[in-house]
Amino acid sequence: MPGFGVPGNEARRYHYKIMTVNESYAETSTRHASELNAFEGIFFAFSNEQFDKGLIRVGLDPNDYSGKLASLPGGGFILKSRSKDFGDMFKRQEAEKKEARKNENYLFESLVYELGNHEYSITYDTTDTLEALGLEASELPEGLLKKACRKALGGFAG
Repeated sequence: MPGFGVPGNEARRYHYKIMTVNESYAETSTRHASELNAFEGIFFAFSNEQFDKGLIRVGLDPNDYSGKLASLPGGGFILKSRSKDFGDMFKRQEAEKKEARKNENYLFESLVYELGNHEYSITYDTTDTLEALGLEASELPEGLLKKACRKALGGFAG
């Protein structure tokens, strides 16, 4: 499947913008992860052998790739020619999440999901959750974080 920014994907990109309105937070997260995994021109390598295989997979000669590759955090590499499309994908994904969070039910669901993901039931600390969502507690509707915390602990959110 071609990555975003590749000619012919305009309909797919538009389709996702429409879908976001009807997606759950978990579905949006899964879709965004799938888009990242399907993006052409990136690879991760933690050994010289993996690096050489990654170069070949993205169409580069292991003996002649100078100036054609940039590094990403976490052992990632990207073709420089694809870096703008990669950045655009992340900007679009962030815009989708920001728009979807305007819906209080989606925002609540995202808080509960990330509280679980960041082990709130063990730490009772919301810092990592809010950071993962790019939010401050002061930005949330009054009482919503408390309600989400109760839900994350298995209690009733009512």
